[in-house]
Amino acid sequence: MSDFTLYFVRHGESVANLSDRNGSKRPDDADRLSELGWEQARGLGRRLEGEGLELIVASPMTRAQETAQGIAEVLGLPVETDEDLYEVRQSDAFYAASPDYGDTGTLRWMPTAPPDCAEPGAESFDDVVARVRRVMERLGELASERRIVAVSHHNFLHFFLGVVFFGDAFTPALVPGLFQAGHANTGITIFERVASREFDGLDMPGWVLTTWNDRAHL
Repeated sequence: MSDFTLYFVRHGESVANLSDRNGSKRPDDADRLSELGWEQARGLGRRLEGEGLELIVASPMTRAQETAQGIAEVLGLPVETDEDLYEVRQSDAFYAASPDYGDTGTLRWMPTAPPDCAEPGAESFDDVVARVRRVMERLGELASERRIVAVSHHNFLHFFLGVVFFGDAFTPALVPGLFQAGHANTGITIFERVASREFDGLDMPGWVLTTWNDRAHL
């Protein structure tokens, strides 16, 4: 038996996704959902009917907030914001180079950088992992009382996965391998938090990935 189940979803398609621009820090309309993104969000709401969800928790970024609104329209659920669910911050050079990112993206420099160092404007590996752990603690507390779905972002979900898989052994060098697992807009990922789980003669409590990038509704 799991202590609780946590549903994670990536936001719907944004204007930035559509135009190959990065919307991670942009205040303009590139950070909003596209028409298809709104359809995906509402379709996701219909897909989640019957799951007994009670609360939506979303990243503060516009595309995540709008995705949460689309889900809420269907399910009639309240929406709360968790500031730590936002997308991984890229470097200033990355945004200046958009859409020709060259060598400026996180996956280019992070794997060989010290974990507490980052390109100007970006988050370090340690910054992101600390944020993931705060989310684990807060959403874990919420999910132990109510069944929730969290709306977040592509890169953040992969870092969450890295902390689940590797724990304290997670290092910058492991980051690129995680991105071999793609994640679609409004894909559903499900984690369980278990107090006890026997596998191969070992007791392995903690977070367990049960579903990754379910796209049956797309």
